[in-house]
Amino acid sequence: MSISIARLLAALTLLLTLATPAQATPSSSQVTETVVEEGRILDLTIDSPLLHVPGKVRLLLPPGYSEDPTRRWPVLWLLHGGADGTYTDWTAKGDVKNIVGDREVLVVMPDSGPCSGYMDWKDTGIPPRKWESFHMGELYDLLKNEYRAGDRQAIAGVSMGGGGALGYAARFPGRFTAAASFSGALDLDYPGKPGIATMVAVQSGALACGVTVDQIYGPVGGEHWNRYNPKHQIEALRGTRLYIATGDGQAGRDQNGVGNPLLVDVVEQSVYGMAAQFTSALGELDIPVRVNFKPFHRHDWINWQEELENSIDFLVGDL
Repeated sequence: MSISIARLLAALTLLLTLATPAQATPSSSQVTETVVEEGRILDLTIDSPLLHVPGKVRLLLPPGYSEDPTRRWPVLWLLHGGADGTYTDWTAKGDVKNIVGDREVLVVMPDSGPCSGYMDWKDTGIPPRKWESFHMGELYDLLKNEYRAGDRQAIAGVSMGGGGALGYAARFPGRFTAAASFSGALDLDYPGKPGIATMVAVQSGALACGVTVDQIYGPVGGEHWNRYNPKHQIEALRGTRLYIATGDGQAGRDQNGVGNPLLVDVVEQSVYGMAAQFTSALGELDIPVRVNFKPFHRHDWINWQEELENSIDFLVGDL
């Protein structure tokens, strides 16, 4: 097997995350705009007291955005994964500009840091890391007040962002008409409660970020931890159109799409099992979901770009 133990632990760590409840917090944030591509791509840097680092956000503007200064636009949020993931991933690796094409939607791609979990961290004594409060409070309000975001919104994410997308949809019911997870960790108690691999991976990744598991999640298996588990939030997703996709991680191809029968992606195998349990639970509650479980697909951008192509009309068609 070509993947090292260290890489496996890091990758698993950054999958095992979901959003936690938060409220919008008033602030005196400063916003700096940077034009990346005239008329289409705009980067925001937000100096917010909710974070200890600048909040970065990339916007893909819809065609005709500058022509009608009074029009409000439907919004598609796209969340990145962990490890080296950033707010630029969907344009640099996900081909989002071509996939979205001329659809009349404002695409919002926020940064979250490598270990955020798209949540407010439990320990308030460390430098503020209130990612959910920032995204779902301050940034959400900024988009509506300054960038003409409308009320009709959808959300999707990869890896760490897959759990974050369903978490935000569950924690803020009615805000998103549709939510999608691509290779997201959707049941943190898989296997076991919690699984040994989960405990080891989370501890390893948290320490790499300079904090302990308890500071981010609270005790493993405790109340704070459990609020991040998408499996515990299923009922809150009723009424949201759901799309869940993952590969099975079986041997088949490498990151460049080249066939290799020796390659096995244990990270994707893990999220495959989580997604299977999650969708089974949805079925037991008669909550509709569109599912795409694929043989041989791995935990990579080839997989996720395909899934955005597959789901783009599902996500934004009713906005």
